[in-house]
Amino acid sequence: MPSISLTNPTNITRLEFTSISTERLGGTADVSAFANLQKLVIGDHNLTEVEGYANNPNIQELRINGNKLSTPLPSLTGMSSLQRFYANGNQIIGSFPDITGLSNLIVINVGNNQMNGTLPPDLSTLGLTSLDRFNIFTNNFSGTLPSFSGTTVQIALCDNNNFTDFTGGVPITLYIFEARNNNLTQTAVDNILQAFVDANRTTGMNQASINLSDGGNAAPSAAGQANVTLLRSRGWTVTVNP
Repeated sequence: MPSISLTNPTNITRLEFTSISTERLGGTADVSAFANLQKLVIGDHNLTEVEGYANNPNIQELRINGNKLSTPLPSLTGMSSLQRFYANGNQIIGSFPDITGLSNLIVINVGNNQMNGTLPPDLSTLGLTSLDRFNIFTNNFSGTLPSFSGTTVQIALCDNNNFTDFTGGVPITLYIFEARNNNLTQTAVDNILQAFVDANRTTGMNQASINLSDGGNAAPSAAGQANVTLLRSRGWTVTVNP
């Protein structure tokens, strides 16, 4: 691929590199010179590293999904304008990035990687006042699922991890919750079901679903099963292990 010379990178606010089957970017992409960058899209290439974005307060949308990234994600706390962050479909290791104070963040998707460790216990303490989608599926996260109570999260995809516990709550906004194929104890399963009962969502139920099946997840207790019946009567699609 021919090189591209940019004499005034600070004038550029948007970089988008469309992938085609015969021409894909590889190696390292360093965007540190683009101080006023607002949107970066380099999805579905062969990049092994992307540098220079983590402390840019102007970036609103960053899509580096579907590459060959393998190094841990940096702290994102310096990206104060960030609204959408997609790093799914890579080989990223390390822990979940620090997203504290990102009040504009709507979507974070780090699914289908090789990340591990625990997550913040309570998302409401991080100042994520705009968060809509929280996608961490198909990683190696463990410990306790975070509490979503006090947030505006609508979709949380936490399936295919190693979570064992849940002691928090969920907001009335949350209508798609995937935690199948984890290692949730019976108490954790019961707590999740009770949290959705307590949230008392009864409108907009055509897509409302809770999936706690498969993997090492325990079946609910008798009390948990009663909550399954109650949730289904409200219009939820609820899937649990028998």
